[in-house]
Amino acid sequence: MTRYRWVAARRAEGFPTRDACEVADVSTSAFYDWCVREAAGPTSAQQAEAVLVAEIGRIHAESDGTYGEPRMTPELRSLGHAVNHKRVARLMRLHGIVGVHKPAKVRTTIPAQDAPPLPDLVGRRFDPGQPDVAWVGDIERHEALSNRAVVKGHSCWSVAADWLKLTAA
Repeated sequence: MTRYRWVAARRAEGFPTRDACEVADVSTSAFYDWCVREAAGPTSAQQAEAVLVAEIGRIHAESDGTYGEPRMTPELRSLGHAVNHKRVARLMRLHGIVGVHKPAKVRTTIPAQDAPPLPDLVGRRFDPGQPDVAWVGDIERHEALSNRAVVKGHSCWSVAADWLKLTAA
């Protein structure tokens, strides 16, 4: 609620306009100018914003409520609206339009409380001085669908790609 709307609400309740303007820290002339502008109806900018909000609501409904600001902004731009992400986020927030959020990552590997600590096989010496003495690897992820194993510090390789090379030969 703007200060002017607050003054108008107090005025409708029967409070003197001058006192309400003083409490709201606005001049009475500015309040009366606002009253004239309000009586004239919505401005072209307000009308354009109402059209944009209606378009946002339509796109949100068509996406089954999944589109948030990141996908809404390019969609509106493709329809010819000159908007940026901050304006779209503000309008969506003001009108209670919310997209679907990604679910939080679930921790799947939880060590047992009574498990003994793993032994330090290299004795915290990560540079053994000569090659082929200590091998260290850290598997980051394993995607079973694409048969890809990624090892930190090494290049990505795909079992499926190697298999295709063998069958082509």
